[in-house]
Formats: sequence, structure tokens, C-alpha cells
Amino acid sequence: MVSKFIRFLGSIKLAVPVLVAIASILVWATFYESQVGSLVVQQQIYKSPWFGGLMFLLAVNLGISTLSRYPWRGARKVGFALTHLGLIVLIAGSAAVIHLGVEGLLLVRTDQPANHLVRVEGELLEVMDDQGQVQQAAVMVTPERVISPTQFAGLTLLDYNENSIETVEYREGDAQDEPAIRLVLSSDRMGETFEQWLSPAADRIDLGPAQLELWQAADKSNLQQLLADPTQAQSRSSGTLQIQLGKINTTFAIDELRRHDGSLDDATIHLVNAWPDFRLDDHNQPITASQDWRNPAVEVELVQADHRERWYVFAQTGLDPILVGDAEQFDLSLSYQVPPPSATDYFRVVVANQQLYYAARSSQEFSSGPLAMDQIIQPGWADFQIALADWLPHAEMIQERFSAPPGVEGSPALQVATADGQQQWLPWGESALITDGSYGLMTAFGPRMMPLPFGIGLDDFIVERNEGSESVAMWTSQIRLENLQDGGTEQRSVWMNHPTWYQGWKIAQASWNPGDLNQSTLQIKREPLWVTGLTWSGALLTVLGIGTMFYGPTLLKKRAIPVAVSEKSVVADPTPASLATQDG
Repeated sequence: MVSKFIRFLGSIKLAVPVLVAIASILVWATFYESQVGSLVVQQQIYKSPWFGGLMFLLAVNLGISTLSRYPWRGARKVGFALTHLGLIVLIAGSAAVIHLGVEGLLLVRTDQPANHLVRVEGELLEVMDDQGQVQQAAVMVTPERVISPTQFAGLTLLDYNENSIETVEYREGDAQDEPAIRLVLSSDRMGETFEQWLSPAADRIDLGPAQLELWQAADKSNLQQLLADPTQAQSRSSGTLQIQLGKINTTFAIDELRRHDGSLDDATIHLVNAWPDFRLDDHNQPITASQDWRNPAVEVELVQADHRERWYVFAQTGLDPILVGDAEQFDLSLSYQVPPPSATDYFRVVVANQQLYYAARSSQEFSSGPLAMDQIIQPGWADFQIALADWLPHAEMIQERFSAPPGVEGSPALQVATADGQQQWLPWGESALITDGSYGLMTAFGPRMMPLPFGIGLDDFIVERNEGSESVAMWTSQIRLENLQDGGTEQRSVWMNHPTWYQGWKIAQASWNPGDLNQSTLQIKREPLWVTGLTWSGALLTVLGIGTMFYGPTLLKKRAIPVAVSEKSVVADPTPASLATQDG
């Protein structure tokens, strides 16, 4: 029974259906790859366990078929054995290339330094826990939005959107949250009606040449400035300074602090200086480089009893306040906000003392006043009308992602869920903090990048055109290879079907951008040396075996002809030696 099964494994009855199945799969995979891309085909087919099992079954069939004909005597049997052995080695080499080879794309530019990060196929999900431990996983998504893996680092991968946009909505929060409003804009002439949420955290929304704005007035003076007609305003507001000392939180208008000091509980706030465009001179002294409001900053001093602190506070996002002199003594938090320069057209909503006000400006008119629910305002932008649809004095922001409508460019996003069921979208190329129970997970979703041991820079990109026409004949990347260890450089040129090799890596021309000749895309590929040797050995054995089977018998026959003729001439003479003597 066992011997019968083994004979079947090495029989032609098994080889034919296996070969037909593999050939059919490869033909289908070629067309499927044009629809879904090589990455999906690699993961679903070539790297799948079932395809690997099918190839292994073919290798077993070839091996048993070869061993069953031992001993290999004669050219045909030797050639048969070599051919089958070569095919087995080729199958092993192909599997090694698929699972151990590395391939990716590298973008280089003439106006940028050398690049050493290769973009490989697939996306990368990184998760860092509260202990600082980072885990990474390659995320694969099929066209049917089937995600692999489905579980990683305590997160469940729920969904993927190739082209998504983010929408922001709000719901009633607690007393610590800032206000938010929802406006409805409509135009009969354009046949459009849409809604837009606004909050102080995102105080401006661009609508082409116009803007929607939401501001919180610090005091009556600040309210008057925000509602004033900019054509009649004498000067621009210098902004507001928000100070939190312990549990006390107060906002001061900078223009008011110019005239007199402010007070906060038993502390005094003194404005030392203000700069519209803060810079440090050659002696590290603060100056204003211009009167343009490019980098506003103020210097304030806080005095309480015998304690005194001086701070530089910046309006630019991302610049933290700087303490001057001794270590910090107060439980203090500072922030500086400056109203942005007004657009030609804008609709501004101002919150002051739990009341709403508006200021609408167009190139033709300006209006302002109190704003009530469902009140319709005509800002003067063609036939647009604006109405207040909702107002939340304390709003909590909710971010959602939806598929971008046709013609709108969005970005990929991955939806994940924590163990306690909290769901969140992770935009491509950005990081996000997800709260899982009592601790947070820092996550990042973006491209898979592989570092090279060397850098590649683009010195020049040359496009050759056919004589007498604008058609492209050839394009060449003149690249610079920089060794990251010893700093050595080499100049090479690569063009289509003419790659170069460096430190075991193959560098080939992949594509170019006709609209930007300062850019080139290179294909970077590498596989272990023994894998390359394996595939070449398999190919040589296969060719040698086929040659031996077809030409070996003929060559051996020609070599044996002279020997056969000489033996025949000796045996063919029937005359006895005695008769020959007698005749002589």
C-alpha cells in the first residue's frame, strides 16, 4: 500500500494535474495583479501556504520520479535526472526569492540630500505602550478591504479606507470644554447647502477667498476690536495673554496691559515688551525684524510678594514659553493668541459673556451685531446666506472619517478598536493617542520604510529625445552613492534595462516625472547571495539535463562508430589462415 502511494506521488498521473493547476494559477495571477497590484498577489497567492504546498507537491513528484529510475544509465536517463534535479532547485530558489528577497522604490531629487529610506510595499502599524515598548506590523489590505492581520498589540483592525476625509462634529461636553457652533451656508444660484462646525481650537475655515471664524472675546474692548470694521480700525489688536495661576484662569488683552498692569489674585502682571516679528540679534538680544505679524511674542513679568518671574511667550504654535533667569517658582501656565490678519471676505462669530455676535465682511459691505439661533445673515458673497443652526457653550469634539466624494482627494486611514471597544481612525502618515483603559497607546500608521546601508543622491536627470521631435528616446539618472560608514562617494548612471550594483544591491531606473525633471524614482532590490546561486544553479542544471537528453545519445553514437567498424572488419574475413598460406 505504501509503495503504491509512493509510486503515485512520482507518477505522471499526479504531475499533469499539478502542472495544469500551477499554470492556470499563474495565468490568472497575471491578470489579477493588474487589478490589485503586486503586493496583494504576493500575499494572497505566491506567499500563501496553499500555493507553497502546491509547489512542494510538484517538487516531491519530480524527486520521486527521478529516484524511481535509478540507476541512471545512458544519456537519456542521466539527462532526465539532471533536468528534474534542476527543476527542484529552481522551485527552492523561487521560494527563497519570494520569502527572503527585498524590493522597494526610492525617490531621489537633485535639490535634496541623499536618501537612504526605501519605500517597500504595504503599510506599517506601530504601537507604543505605556512602558515605551514599540511593536510593528506590516498591514496588508485586499481590494475587498480584507485586512491582515486582524489583531495586533491589543488592537483590532476593523476597516480601511483608501481615500477618506475627516469630518469634525461636536456634542455637549463638560464645563472645561470650549464652545462650538454649527453654521448652515446656502446658495440658490450655485444650488449648494452645507454645514460647518467651528470652535476656537480650529478658529478659521477657508472657503476660497472667504473665511469662517470663531473667537472668544477676552473683555469688552477685545469684543469691540473683533466686531469693528477693518476699514475703519486704527490699528490691529495685539492679541490676548491667557494666564493660569494655580486654579485661577484669566485672559488679558495685550493692548490693555500696555496701558496699565493687570492683577491676578494677589499677583501683578506687567508687560515688559512686545514684538510683532520676534528675532534674536547678533548679541542674542530680542528685537523685531519687521512690523509684520509673522512671529508675535511678548515679555511679561509676574510679581507676587517677594517672588518674581519673567517669561517670553510666543503666539506661534509649537513654541513653548521660555522662563528667563531662575527656576520656576509659580504653578503657572501661559499662552499668547493674536488675531490673524482678516481675509477680504469673512464671517466671524464672537463669544462674549455667553452671548454670540457676528461680523460679516465682503468687498462691498460690512455688518455686525448680535447673533441669534436660526437668524439668517447675508454676508455679501454673491447670494450666500448663513444661519446659526447650533450652539454648544461647552462642546466635546468628535472626529469621524468618511469616503471622499468623487473628485476630492483624501488620504488612506485605518480604523482600529481597543479591548474596551473604543474605535478610532488612524490617518495615514500621522500619529494618534488611543486610550485603552487606564493607559494610552501611541499609534502611527504610514508607509513601510527600509533603511539602506548607504545613501543615494541624484546629481542630474537627463532626458534624451528623438531627433526632430519631442518624443522621449531615453532618460538617465546620474546618481551619487554615499557610503554611510566611511563617507566615500561614487558616481554611477542608471537607465532603463541598465542597472548598477552597489554593496550587493541592484539599483535600476523605475520611473520619472515628466513634469519635474529634478526627480527620479529608482528600484532597489536585493536577495541573499546563496539564493541567487541557487536559482542560477537550478537553471544551469535544467539546461544541461535537457541538452543531455536530446543530444547525448547522438554524441555517444558518433563516438562509438569507429570502434564498431574496426571490429567488424576483423570478424568479417572468413578465409582460414591455412588456405591463405596455400594460395600464397
